[in-house]
Amino acid sequence: MTVGIWDAAVVIARAVTYAATLAAAGGVFFLIYSHALLDSSCAGRIRRLIRTLAVIAALAGGSMILAMAASMSGDAGGLADVGLARMILQAGEGRASLVRLIGLVLIVVNLTARRPAAMALLGAVAAATSFAWIGHVHSLTSVLRNAWLPAVAIVVHLLGVAFWLGALIPLLMVADGTDRSRVAAAVGRFGTAALSVVGVLLAAGVFLLCLLLRDVTDLWTDGYGRLVLTKISLVSCLLALAAFNHWRLTPRLFAHDEHAVRALTRSIMAELAVAGCILVATAAMTTLTGPPALDLSR
Repeated sequence: MTVGIWDAAVVIARAVTYAATLAAAGGVFFLIYSHALLDSSCAGRIRRLIRTLAVIAALAGGSMILAMAASMSGDAGGLADVGLARMILQAGEGRASLVRLIGLVLIVVNLTARRPAAMALLGAVAAATSFAWIGHVHSLTSVLRNAWLPAVAIVVHLLGVAFWLGALIPLLMVADGTDRSRVAAAVGRFGTAALSVVGVLLAAGVFLLCLLLRDVTDLWTDGYGRLVLTKISLVSCLLALAAFNHWRLTPRLFAHDEHAVRALTRSIMAELAVAGCILVATAAMTTLTGPPALDLSR
């Protein structure tokens, strides 16, 4: 598999779109379930972060479409090829981008109070699940009898990822405060909710992999499978960090251990780094190759 410069540009733009969109949506979720634990200054900083992420997501989404056009043409001329851009949008990317953009606008416009309004929540759900309108999982709906099953699974998976990813930077902001009781309470609330969310997220992910792979040997014999295996390894690292935070650091925070906050900050930054690698791997999976289960020639 040869990867050209424009293919790499698509992967990067797609990964940034994933990261910014899911983090913005998850930030709204974080504000909703943690608003009572945040002081006005911290809540304001998180709202500004979410708005910034929404703008980045919109710009990255547009850049991704331009990069896809350049990748299809093989040179920079594709960036200005209106026909190629129209083809990409009509192929399904347009619908996903429109849903995402509407969701991001709803977030920005309605994120005015300390606790987000219902329309901001609706926008967060729409933005996070916009990726379900395109991609390999969406293609499964045309080949399966129960077409709604993969659709439900990917929506659940995306919402779970948004919940997790969207809490990381806000938790760093909370940890930067001086009120250690607020820090412990916010981290504890996230950790308690994450136990259920992660379980559902993993169940949905495993279900989708069972649909996209022909058998377990694809994990090391197929290009798509090797990317999946890389993603699984990274997710395992992320889960290990999360478990460390919940079972070791959170009790220390409630005990007012002065070193626990610094350890938490380092751990969350490590989670962000691993999560970024996971999103790059996911972008490569959806851009550079396809799942064996959808390869009808084999």
